[in-house]
Amino acid sequence: MPYNEQIIRDLFQKWAQAPVENITALKAAGSNRQYFRIFGRGKQAVATYGTNQLENKAFFAIGRHARLQGINVPAIYAVADDELHYLQEDVGDTSLFDLLGASEAPALLRKAVEALAYMQVKGLQDFDYTQCYPIASFDRQSLFWDLNYFKYNFLKFTKVDIDEVRLEEDFNRLADYLLIADSSFFMYRDFQSRNVMIHNGEPWFIDFQGGRRGPLAYDVASFLFQVRANFSEKTRMDLLEHYLKALEKLTTVNKSIFTEQLYAFAFFKGLQNLGTYGYRGIFEQKNLFLQSIPQAIDLLCTLIDSGRLNHLSTDYLFDLMRSAGQKTDNSNYTSLINHKSSLINPLTVTLTSFSYKKGYPNDNSGHGGGFVFDCRGLSNPGRLPEFSNLSGRNPAVVDYLEKEPNVKAFLQAVFASLDVSVGNYIERGFTHLSVAFGCTGGQHRSVYCAEQTAKYLVEKYKINVRLAHRELHIEEHLTPEP
Repeated sequence: MPYNEQIIRDLFQKWAQAPVENITALKAAGSNRQYFRIFGRGKQAVATYGTNQLENKAFFAIGRHARLQGINVPAIYAVADDELHYLQEDVGDTSLFDLLGASEAPALLRKAVEALAYMQVKGLQDFDYTQCYPIASFDRQSLFWDLNYFKYNFLKFTKVDIDEVRLEEDFNRLADYLLIADSSFFMYRDFQSRNVMIHNGEPWFIDFQGGRRGPLAYDVASFLFQVRANFSEKTRMDLLEHYLKALEKLTTVNKSIFTEQLYAFAFFKGLQNLGTYGYRGIFEQKNLFLQSIPQAIDLLCTLIDSGRLNHLSTDYLFDLMRSAGQKTDNSNYTSLINHKSSLINPLTVTLTSFSYKKGYPNDNSGHGGGFVFDCRGLSNPGRLPEFSNLSGRNPAVVDYLEKEPNVKAFLQAVFASLDVSVGNYIERGFTHLSVAFGCTGGQHRSVYCAEQTAKYLVEKYKINVRLAHRELHIEEHLTPEP
């Protein structure tokens, strides 16, 4: 749903004890959050609307704890009852990224990595990580969320042939290595120069809502190898040395092991970035992200060719990136957008599977409406021990459900209902329809039904489908053949 300006006004008036005099929308970043600078009788704040309540609560918890430890993060002034609208301290509009070419940049960069080391080791050492979202700690599952994001939102759209078995084997080898790193520290997760604001000459940290317990090298790699920052090798080495000196004052560190892990995390972050650029550039058609794809591939290939990743034993994944590197002409990726834009009709159907225990999914389209189908009346494979740890995407679960007559009848009824709306929406030039499938755990029946419906709609209507399995943290995009 869209933000509610009246809630923002009431929140400010209660906090400031003064009426609102002016509200100005601020430029959005890569997230779905909306920001507004708000004034009234000498008081000023940034009003924020975030559509994910649990993510917002994690931001509040991390921010309040960090601030008590003396870390420069915006104060949380007030939170609305819905926990979607809130007021935070205004730390200005100038990010560290904006100043990278300025004379003061080297000193600010050193301050930033020094503050990062403190935040990672001391600033949140007593923090209750159960308050993090979506998970408390960096683990294998979260690693594969990012690897699959790369696979489905970028790699599948290149013209590189993929051996799925060998790719999964290398994904597992990479995960095995990364999970060796000590994960007892705070991991910012999106530590980059755009998320460091410069306020009163000092770095201030924002957008840490994805933070969790994790390894130190993850954030350092994210910062030093940020694609658009384009740091020179000398700058990276100078900042790394400064970071390690700051870190040694806080904890014991083996420099050679840390450096080896750093380059592995830089490779992983590069894959993650390509997934993001693919989604934002190809699906959301944001040209800035599209333009970053060749640069991101070049950075990865440089890492591979440097020999610093030889200990990973992921040669097949390296070869895939080298093949993608031969296609870094931006026109190759622009053609993907042109293909997406030239499909027979503009309709996109968002299909979501979810657990009723965790509430209905958000509709971020802004128009409301759509369908919610309850799958709890279907035979539940989750009750059987052999299926309990699998999902509705697993062949064994699919085979089980397809043998159940009530499942087939249910889907036929779903398809008949959707046929009415989809056909009408296409005729009228509508661009979006929301369809959700819920079951008890959001793992088996709802996932299977969403998958089958996606195939049906793409094949019959030649439309785009966004497929989101909320509880599995999987998102894919299906497009018809031209």
